[in-house]
Amino acid sequence: MRAWQLGLLAPLVMGCPDRSIDKIGPTQSGVVIKKIPVSADIDILFVIDNSASTADKQMLFLQNFPRFVQALDAFPMGRPNLHLGVISSTVDIGTSGFVGCPSPDPHDNGLLQSTPRMPDCTPPSGPFIVDTKNPDGSRTTNYAAGDTLEQTLSCIAQLGATGCGFEAPLEAMKRALDGSQAENTGFIRNGAYLAVIFLTDEDDASVQDNTVFTLPDDTVGGRNDFRVQPLFAYQCTPAISATKPGTYTRCTPRTNSYLRDPEYYSQFLSGIKGGGQVIVAAIAAPPPGLQTNDDPPQTASSPDIMTGLLTLNGAPPQLALLPSCTATVNGNPAIGRPAVRLASFVSDFGDRGRFYTVCQSDYSAALADIGRTIFQSITPCLDGPIDPTDAEPANPGPQLQCSVTDTRVDDQTGKSGVLIPTCQMADATTPAAGGARPCWWIRQDPVACPTTDTGFELEIERAQPPAPGTTVVVECALVDRM
Repeated sequence: MRAWQLGLLAPLVMGCPDRSIDKIGPTQSGVVIKKIPVSADIDILFVIDNSASTADKQMLFLQNFPRFVQALDAFPMGRPNLHLGVISSTVDIGTSGFVGCPSPDPHDNGLLQSTPRMPDCTPPSGPFIVDTKNPDGSRTTNYAAGDTLEQTLSCIAQLGATGCGFEAPLEAMKRALDGSQAENTGFIRNGAYLAVIFLTDEDDASVQDNTVFTLPDDTVGGRNDFRVQPLFAYQCTPAISATKPGTYTRCTPRTNSYLRDPEYYSQFLSGIKGGGQVIVAAIAAPPPGLQTNDDPPQTASSPDIMTGLLTLNGAPPQLALLPSCTATVNGNPAIGRPAVRLASFVSDFGDRGRFYTVCQSDYSAALADIGRTIFQSITPCLDGPIDPTDAEPANPGPQLQCSVTDTRVDDQTGKSGVLIPTCQMADATTPAAGGARPCWWIRQDPVACPTTDTGFELEIERAQPPAPGTTVVVECALVDRM
């Protein structure tokens, strides 16, 4: 099993926190780690498919942005400090010469988009949207006075439908964040959480060997994207044929071919932000058997992936990967082809990876749930089956076996921190006056923390505000439920 398939908040068996966790005995199975930013800084990157079949889906996405912003504004601390950026799914992966595949368009290749493509709208003054809170409660923004956040986001997120049909959203994400695009400097902030949200109706085609695009057409099913999806993208039972239609089962990403393993991109994201500071979501076509996070949950309509002959853009019929879902989007029929690779990538992030079907007439529930997932990632609610054993019976309230550290996160050099002691409590919900500050205590509040295992919430008492960029790292002992 891949290390990050355990989930970023799943139990991690490692060295114990400082508060005598070793006294738990045989019930202890490890520790859970959570990083809580005190200033709620979140960088959000939207990766939007701009190929020929996505115009209606883009418009639906834009129409539902208000629900996403409402979810962010519903955070108990109010709207977080935001950087929001938009990129397309088109990158230069060696597809020059294929219809609709520039090499690349000047506005693609991982560059943040700030060109308005809607009538009567004003883009932000920079390559991404800034909306942050000032000490006096006012906000600093770089979009037009009188415009809303969702209006500005919609202004730059309608990318059109002239991009390459060999979508490479994972590689586009990497190029946007890896420092190779100087124009994107400043989007990623040290200490900020990172959310990456994908919208696409086909799977990822990020290649590591672009000679796949020079193979003879008659050996790869034609000139369409069949040559990467599914021919060299998936390993299935039986092996996928390049010459005749078929039905295939047990398909997983192929890791020994022309395409990059999706795990490569999971490692990249975890490397630039570290465990627990990344949230990913995909609105795409579900592979067979994948239950999405939609309400109600949906699964792919087909039991297997299938290939067949399709007429594309008036050309003679060619082999193609058949849809796994269909819907009516803004009054028009729409399809989605199974995103096996994207689903594998999302699964690497456990509870912080969310997958929704692109085949629906309303994305509002999906975007609202993404907002809630972002909040759950930064909330002081403690996740996981935390051991409730009282470490200090003489101190009122639940005294969990945890360590809490103030850290200043530096994404390049690591972190250093100052251990925070527990508070001496006057009663279960009141720290004693005159004690050391800062100090921490635990409130059990299933109303404030309804989705965690225990309802435990971390509280920190401070004599003065922490330094900007501070992140609180919490490590708590887990109980073995077996």
